[in-house]
Amino acid sequence: MPGPPQARLLDFHACFTPGPPPAPPVPVPVPGIPIIPPCCPTVLVGKLPAARILDMTNPAFPHPIVKGSMTVLIGKMPAARIGDNVVCGGVIVKGEFTVLVGG
Repeated sequence: MPGPPQARLLDFHACFTPGPPPAPPVPVPVPGIPIIPPCCPTVLVGKLPAARILDMTNPAFPHPIVKGSMTVLIGKMPAARIGDNVVCGGVIVKGEFTVLVGG
């Protein structure tokens, strides 16, 4: 069974931040935060370097990707896919739909 699409350099993740006070902290989505270089420069997916766990997102406050494929390695690191987690609690929401990564 095919897995989710592969994430790449400049693909986006969505993070959730607490809502403004005085309301109780309610997650507010913050979309459009890119995966930043270097990713894996020797493996291109849709002409962009493939993302893996420990690659960073958010140029202002880097957050590493913390979940990836358990069966597919790219540059000796697990491949990152749509739906995989980022340390801020967000998930990857954009990827290359022509490359599906299992496990």
